[in-house]
Amino acid sequence: MIKGAHVVAFPFPAGGHLARFIPFAKSLARNGLTITFVTTIPHLANTRRALVENNSFEARENIRLVCFDLPAEYAEVNRKNFIAMIQVTNNMRDQLCELMTALMKPNGVTSDISQSSDSRFGPPVCIISDMFLAWTQDVADEFKIPRYCLFPTPHLLSLLYSLRDFNAQGLLPVPADGKSLEIPCFPPIVPSDLPSNLPSPGLLVYEGERLWEAAGVLVNSVYELESEIIDGLQEMICKHSTREQVPKILAVGPFMFENIQFCQGDQPLRQRLQFAQDNNECLHWLSKQPESSVLFICFGTISVFPMQQMHEFASGLEASGVRFLWVVKIPAASSTVNGLSPITSTDQEHLASYFPKSFMERTKDKGLIYTSWAPQLQILAHPTIGGFLTHCGWNSVTESIAMGVPMIAWPLWADQMLNRVLCVDILHIALPVHKNFEDTVVRGEEVERVIRLLMEDKRGQAMKKKVEELSKVLEKATGPGGSSRRNLALFVEEVNSIRLMNK
Repeated sequence: MIKGAHVVAFPFPAGGHLARFIPFAKSLARNGLTITFVTTIPHLANTRRALVENNSFEARENIRLVCFDLPAEYAEVNRKNFIAMIQVTNNMRDQLCELMTALMKPNGVTSDISQSSDSRFGPPVCIISDMFLAWTQDVADEFKIPRYCLFPTPHLLSLLYSLRDFNAQGLLPVPADGKSLEIPCFPPIVPSDLPSNLPSPGLLVYEGERLWEAAGVLVNSVYELESEIIDGLQEMICKHSTREQVPKILAVGPFMFENIQFCQGDQPLRQRLQFAQDNNECLHWLSKQPESSVLFICFGTISVFPMQQMHEFASGLEASGVRFLWVVKIPAASSTVNGLSPITSTDQEHLASYFPKSFMERTKDKGLIYTSWAPQLQILAHPTIGGFLTHCGWNSVTESIAMGVPMIAWPLWADQMLNRVLCVDILHIALPVHKNFEDTVVRGEEVERVIRLLMEDKRGQAMKKKVEELSKVLEKATGPGGSSRRNLALFVEEVNSIRLMNK
């Protein structure tokens, strides 16, 4: 069987980034491309299960895995080690060069862990790497092949492309009381909404500068969702690029649809999702609740609230009287809450100490506190979910939109503040959480107010209607003839044309 062009896919070794790259690689494989997928030891088992040992994935023979070394202390990414981890990945340069050298040889033998060397793959024609792996541009240049970047959102991408000019104008670093930054077709970005490492902007400026050298950027979004932002960014790039071939911006997402099995029918996407995880305790608990009555709460896999904020949040949640499923990250190791799930605390007392006194006992009939991994997409698709209180990570935002669930936006760091601006001020599908200037935490009264507004007020109902409309937009874009499908086909065609030119 003749395969399409061979590409090297290199994600940043962190869970949220792999969550983009794995379904994206599956999309490429289904479109005939062959992929050498770079992973690291901490993520090896999950990557193998998803890409090469998944019997339901019919194009798995188009993908092979290569494992790079990663220091054990970076097995789990958190806010404290994130910048250091970006620097650590620079040490993978030699490993990537060795891999590329081997792959460029006819029938080149690699450190492939998934299958033996396969002549059908041929020499790679490009590198597709993560937004935080800008140094892979140097490797691509060394081997005279293009580099494409996989990126989460158009609005963050537009900011990074603009950082070069902001820096030249002396606008960086941005002080807390500094001027707003303006990017094409997006509300002015106030200093508090900038990515948290922009006060020391060297890293992001470097990443942004290298984007101008990339052959193109593939975005995990839908064109119709941010069409003005994408068009404005592409116009800016065409105007300021000094290269003969201007980088193209293609919205090819959301990638999550690659991992979903749907029933046939004309019902909304949310109703057709097959519950592959229907034995999960979260879903069992949800099935006993009234329709659209439960607030799903999750702040991602990295962030942990300080004790004071946990107490304020829990107090406001209880005062709202709303049913809730709270997936919470608590540092420690294994026990059980209400007999329902294993948790990451050493004992019940340790877990309970993170909440107001007797909170868990008082709320046990209305809420479930869950500290294991939870099937977020299946939870959002459940008919009893009426809202999502989220940290605004992009994967979470797109899943919530896809399932037609309105949000409460509580961003914590990185690009999450910009995602909130999109959801609150542009798409009008989320409510913001307000913190008084003099407070170090969000008070319980504000938590109660915004929860009631989303779950009980007409404004929340209007947002639910709007997000359900956007869900249909996402489904259409990823379906036959949709914009994301067309853009992905354009990219595959471009990559295959590189192989033909190299013959």
